[in-house]
Amino acid sequence: MRSATMLFALFVGGCATSPEYRASAIDVPPAFRESPAPRDDSIVPDRPDSSDESAAATAPAARVAAVPSAQGSDSAPDAFWRALGDTTLDRLVTELGRANLDIQGAEARVRGARSAQTEAALDLAPTVTFGGGYTRQRLSNAAFPVGGSAFPDQDVWDAGFDAAWELDLFGRLRQRVAAQGAFVEASREDLRDVRVTLTAELARTYFELRGAEERLAVARRNAQNQRRTLELTRERLDAGRGTAFDTERAQAQLSFTLASIPAIESAVAEAQYGIGVLVGRAPATVAAELTRTAGLPVLPAVAAVASADSVIRRRPDVAAAERQLAVEHSLVGAARADYLPRLSVGAVAGYSATAFGGLGDHGTFRYAVGPVLSWPALNLGRVKARVDVSRAREAEARSQYDQTVLRAMQEVETTLTRYRTARASVERIRDAAAASERAAELARLRFTEGVADFLQVLDAERTQLDAEDRLAQAQTAAATAYAALYKALGGAAELD
Repeated sequence: MRSATMLFALFVGGCATSPEYRASAIDVPPAFRESPAPRDDSIVPDRPDSSDESAAATAPAARVAAVPSAQGSDSAPDAFWRALGDTTLDRLVTELGRANLDIQGAEARVRGARSAQTEAALDLAPTVTFGGGYTRQRLSNAAFPVGGSAFPDQDVWDAGFDAAWELDLFGRLRQRVAAQGAFVEASREDLRDVRVTLTAELARTYFELRGAEERLAVARRNAQNQRRTLELTRERLDAGRGTAFDTERAQAQLSFTLASIPAIESAVAEAQYGIGVLVGRAPATVAAELTRTAGLPVLPAVAAVASADSVIRRRPDVAAAERQLAVEHSLVGAARADYLPRLSVGAVAGYSATAFGGLGDHGTFRYAVGPVLSWPALNLGRVKARVDVSRAREAEARSQYDQTVLRAMQEVETTLTRYRTARASVERIRDAAAASERAAELARLRFTEGVADFLQVLDAERTQLDAEDRLAQAQTAAATAYAALYKALGGAAELD
């Protein structure tokens, strides 16, 4: 008997002990390969005016470093966006945090998760139900014979309460409360992920808008230059010094340039309407407010991204995956607790009488109280199946978490590379655009003086248009890479 008691105690202790929680087995490197080494003497120079194109070409760029810090719940734009000096973008970011419908839906999910946590916590307390009722009854004379006489009809009035309380001896309920708490935290991280993702999408769309406006300005500016060239060929033709061939070629080039404008105008309108949806307003009303006030912003250079481990683990998608893993881990503990007996205390108290006015009179009080012990001794196979299901879900959540960490590291490294190379491309194409503009001016001057044929003018103007258009596209690509960098860093970025 003593040995059996010891074996049962060991069995109970083994089932009640939950496995140790471990978040991840993946090692995150101390620094990102694509990030420069940290410096202690980093200095942030003053921001140039983003509307001054000459300053944009010559002023030193600010430096951005990632610092783990979640975006504030007040939805105000953080230093990552303020570094650009674009007040319109800052206003849109603030408006998105207040009015975006996807964010409001995520906030509702957080509130629902909190209510579910409260409900789970209340399971630790006794459940008390008050009730009352009336019954008209007659007992069966066949079941309760009383000398051949029938039982009379009876009125039964009853009022009282029922109470039940499960004593959580082995932590089943506490594990469920812990699971709900982790789920609340996961829903909060999902909310932050929605904020970061939509903010990055808003910035990307805004940069595409400004880039399309810049391309539109380039096309119109080149069309104006080509009109002057066409007028020049007509004047030369009228003076007998030109040919109709040159005039027709000039007209064809101008027509091609004008034909490209409607498509760019469509891209401008599409970006404006997309911003309207993101900020939760009718697209047409927002489009009227997005008049062009400045070009694409001057982008800061990337400084050292401090503590790669912190940046990765503080990303909202990674944090949410880790909290979901904690949820499944707690549910495994709750399922394992079903191997063990449950001890509950029940109580019933109230009054029963044959007349409503008799409730509370002497002799109408009733009560019952006592413990109830239950143990699924013959259903342990079902318990094991539920435990196995919970363990499988935990293993799935662990794999998803590890995969999320790996993808996060890939995204950060890739985005850092994309941003660095995009900024380098802008500098090269800016030089090419400046050279092509000077070449076009020289070609027109040489043609006017009669030392070059018109083919050189056309070729120079085509090169100028292509270079300036590619510069606008490269600047847009660099700006959208900046928005992607914000998302890759989990919205946790501040100026170093």
